[in-house]
Amino acid sequence: MRDEWFIRGEVPMTKSEVRAVSVEKLELSPDSVLYDIGAGTGSVSVEAAAFMPEGTVYAVEKKREAVELLEKNRKKFQAEQIRIIEGAAPEALEGLEAPTHAFLGGTSGKMADILSLLLAKNPEVRVVVNAITLESVSKVMEWTADHGIEADIVLVSVSRAKAAGRVHMMIAQNPVYVISFGGRETGGVKAAKQAVTAEKASGSETAYPRLMLAAPKSGSGKTMMTCGLLAAWKKREIECRAFKCGPDYIDPMFHKYVLGIDGGNLDTFFLPEEEVRNQFKDLAAGADLSVVEGVMGYYDGVGGNDTWASSYDTARALDAPVVLVLDCKGASLSLAAEIKGFLEYRKDSRIRGVILNRISPVMAERLVPEIEKLGISVFGYLPECDAAKVTSRHLGLVIPEESGALRERLELLALEIEKTVDVEGLLRLAGGAGELKNDGEAAEGSAESVIGVEAPGTERIRIGIARDEAFCFYYQENIKLFESLGAEFVEFDPMRDEHLPKEIAGLMLGGGYPELYAERLSANGSLLREIKEAAAGGMPILAECGGFLYLHEELETKEGEVLPMAGVIAGRAFPTGKLSRFGYIGLVPYGDTPLLKEGEEIRGHEFHYWDSTACGNAMKAVKPGGKRSWDCIHADGGLLAGFPHLYYPSNPSAAERWLELCRKGT
Repeated sequence: MRDEWFIRGEVPMTKSEVRAVSVEKLELSPDSVLYDIGAGTGSVSVEAAAFMPEGTVYAVEKKREAVELLEKNRKKFQAEQIRIIEGAAPEALEGLEAPTHAFLGGTSGKMADILSLLLAKNPEVRVVVNAITLESVSKVMEWTADHGIEADIVLVSVSRAKAAGRVHMMIAQNPVYVISFGGRETGGVKAAKQAVTAEKASGSETAYPRLMLAAPKSGSGKTMMTCGLLAAWKKREIECRAFKCGPDYIDPMFHKYVLGIDGGNLDTFFLPEEEVRNQFKDLAAGADLSVVEGVMGYYDGVGGNDTWASSYDTARALDAPVVLVLDCKGASLSLAAEIKGFLEYRKDSRIRGVILNRISPVMAERLVPEIEKLGISVFGYLPECDAAKVTSRHLGLVIPEESGALRERLELLALEIEKTVDVEGLLRLAGGAGELKNDGEAAEGSAESVIGVEAPGTERIRIGIARDEAFCFYYQENIKLFESLGAEFVEFDPMRDEHLPKEIAGLMLGGGYPELYAERLSANGSLLREIKEAAAGGMPILAECGGFLYLHEELETKEGEVLPMAGVIAGRAFPTGKLSRFGYIGLVPYGDTPLLKEGEEIRGHEFHYWDSTACGNAMKAVKPGGKRSWDCIHADGGLLAGFPHLYYPSNPSAAERWLELCRKGT
């Protein structure tokens, strides 16, 4: 609405450009209850009323002159939804029905009191504040921080043309900060969440709301879509768990450290189907929703010619409904044929719907009827947008610590997804997944019999664990298993800490990117000497991939520079420019070792672009099917070091034996 349409007098008014942004940020519904606090002439009340024909606007204003203008503008625009409340907030708000939305244009120094009252009336109220001064912005941000609320801030800076003789000049208006936060659930999300809550409250121990997001191939956008949807559900206060199929610890790091959502890996190569199911139930218990992100193509399993350890295999184990994320770039009706093939390749495909990625709104509208003829739902689409771009590099996605703006990007992505994807429908699909097979008690010695459950009287043992930009790849299930067996992890930073943590009985050096930080790692000579001395003194050490490189005498960088490292492993690590060995493996020892006995196996995977002149020969790595194998692993006393990333729940005894070595050394 144009500013000149309003009757103004001498009362300040929210200008049209700022008003447009503010009303948009309110996210009004037809039946909203809006408080317009410091309503002035009523410009926001009038414009908002047009979006809520079945709602009510309480225009709160303490100045008599402004109240008179409010009445005139209400009458002029025939805005019957507006009720004028003469008085000062927060006192004037007492006795009014609870708001779903609130706009604060003027607070007379009582910002915190007003915000607290709004929150008390409705914890899910959607609030938009206009502020001109930095002091006002600071007060809002201090209040939101104290209440654990994340606010969005937009600075609206407008210039208007003004005649200056024969020419026109742009004259800047006062910039206005538009601050927004909170928001009630939409009716659809609320109904879907209520359905999930009702199912959880039914008393069934086998009800776990769940769904899988999979894809026909890698690079289709399933990680991007998973993270964006998780961010959208988290914003709605839906308690989620996030899981990843396959040997991937990077995506779970995104889920946990960027979005604050717990979860882990689910892998039918590492564990038998029933143990995967029990592991899922243990972590998913009590959640409103569990989202499982697939790996590679939906049916792609071990060796490329089997569905074993595929996303489909995990969906079958969990009896989870599946939604395919389709990369639609460069395709149209052929997508329907592709979907039909996936539906028919296995009779129990469990595919219940699709989300169309990288597609225009026009093409999406044309394709939806054709796809839904196949008997599945289209849960929406996402056009190409900047928010959907996630940086990649040679070992998957970047680690969360590398991008301070990552959380903000995912929040922007969630906003884009909410525009065109049926988040409510997906929640309802998960809520209708039904009961999950109950496998009874875990067998003694299985991963489920120990992981996450601390044995009574377990003696705590301090273990130093490397965590920084260079060492960050750890299976969460490994950490939980070791903790359940008595480990108390003490983090240290190999790039910055000059000494190892005090009173530790063992060291754990995970995977990561030591080759990218080789110069800084090498320069920390005091820590390198302490690690070499600890190894020489018999301290048990677990080192895999990046941690293994760090223990070498020398590490060659991609640029050809050779740098000294810890010197525990007599050899040089060097780049190959390609994946040297990768994929699932089973590890079997040549005779008894401190961790594995002859005839035992532990499972894991390899993925590395560096190799070594001393890979070790204590164990044999065997690819599934047994057609390829190679020697690896240094196993001497409590030292276990090599390229393989081991999944200790596949043989919990190895973890128990290593911790026992740590206890004996104390």
